[in-house]
Amino acid sequence: MRYTIRFKSKAYSDIVQLKEFILKQCAAPLTARRQFELLDKHLDWMEEHAELPGVDVELSIQYGQIMRNIPFGKKMAIIYSVEGDIVYVHRIMPQSMIIF
Repeated sequence: MRYTIRFKSKAYSDIVQLKEFILKQCAAPLTARRQFELLDKHLDWMEEHAELPGVDVELSIQYGQIMRNIPFGKKMAIIYSVEGDIVYVHRIMPQSMIIF
């Protein structure tokens, strides 16, 4: 099955904040490029395999719906849900910020 990826507004905000942090605060454009290339790879993978990662029970309770969590890079995570053939990306955030 092929899934369509859609971003919730908070996920867009997360992407902008991540980019600004890496480029401005860390002054690391190469790191920013690598981080976003890795994010793109994971999103491409999700288009084919979105339901493979198991359900994250704690996130599901927090969001009130079935949620999944895919780590990428050394410290980041994609928080998402699947509804039919659509993947909704809710957050893109540091794994350390996932609070249970």
